[in-house]
Amino acid sequence: MSINIIISKSSNILCVLFVLFTVFPVKLNYSSMVIIALSIIGLVNLFVSKNKKNAKLTPLIFLISIPFMIYMLGLVNTTNLRYGTGFLLKNLSFVAFPFVFYSLNNYINRETLFKTYLIGLTIVNSYLIYLFIYYYNFGAKFYMIVTTDIYHSTFLGMYNIVAFWICISIFMKKNKKLYSFLATFFLLSAIISSARIIFVLSIVSIGLSILFIIKSRLKRILAFSMICIVGILVLFKVPSIKQKFNQFKEIKKIGFDKHNYQSISSRFGKIEATTTVLKENFWFGTGTGDLLDELVKEYKNMNFLMGYKYRYNPHNQYLDNLTRNGIIGGGISLIVIFLLPLYFAIRNKNKLLFTFIITVGFVCLTESVLDVHKGITFYTFFITLIISNYSTIIKNLTFSIPNAKI
Repeated sequence: MSINIIISKSSNILCVLFVLFTVFPVKLNYSSMVIIALSIIGLVNLFVSKNKKNAKLTPLIFLISIPFMIYMLGLVNTTNLRYGTGFLLKNLSFVAFPFVFYSLNNYINRETLFKTYLIGLTIVNSYLIYLFIYYYNFGAKFYMIVTTDIYHSTFLGMYNIVAFWICISIFMKKNKKLYSFLATFFLLSAIISSARIIFVLSIVSIGLSILFIIKSRLKRILAFSMICIVGILVLFKVPSIKQKFNQFKEIKKIGFDKHNYQSISSRFGKIEATTTVLKENFWFGTGTGDLLDELVKEYKNMNFLMGYKYRYNPHNQYLDNLTRNGIIGGGISLIVIFLLPLYFAIRNKNKLLFTFIITVGFVCLTESVLDVHKGITFYTFFITLIISNYSTIIKNLTFSIPNAKI
């Protein structure tokens, strides 16, 4: 067996394992070990493979790695180097996946990876549906059941929205009805996950899919009307969704209320604390490792007990990056993470890339997605997978390629 065949088979097996370890509720170190193994195979391919020229993309793929470089520079003005170093290690996939695809691009079977993602998530969703039926009347606490028995409900919802758009993309290209059915299944699973932001994002996703698929103006109006009716029914009839939105009624003022630790008031507290810290560290941020320490100080000043007890992060990725690395470093990171891929997607009418960035960007309004392992590895893997599938972006900054699968 030639070295190229060994590299091809092992890299695809490891990529499949990574996808499964991402969607399954397993220990995080499993996916980390797979990333390390893929990086080693990529390194071997650079020096041993006889197929080097065809396998590699150009170094422009490493634009994705810029946030990691910003985090590294942010260690210069960091006091808590231990946490900063740990945060840097947690974000190594910003470098690892561009390197893996730079080296192994031609070996990786993307169609298999997308199908693995859909199959793996279907298995997880089957358990989610069982929990939903069993705990139907558990109300607002259902998201805690999801988080405890599977993983963070918002992340599960985000994974399902991405799966929805993968199915819609395949359906639009191949017109296979199976994928329209699967798209509906993943959308319902996203709603069942019972996260507010995911419910809103699901409605937005349905609206966008109608614009993409339905061309008749009358049919669009009928479809939007149906969405509104179904959305209102779900909002008022499903206990886990209804009670999440009922929390808005508990707000006595717009802002943090130290006597009210409900979800909405708590989020106001995190935002207020983060914006205060940002004002004090406007240009260069707190440093990569000092953000949580500075937030804890501000939580104490606000008398936000839960905030400093549990060391809450900002729960907003945009504020997180800006406060951590300042308006300069954080701004550059956000441009690379969101605006640059969005620009390429719009310019080249790449719906999958566009909807992926919109989905992650939307969730980042209420979660620091790129602060946690399941968010970092998910984003870096899929953004690199989608971008590297279009060889001309690497050469001409365009995504158009006739033989692209998705």
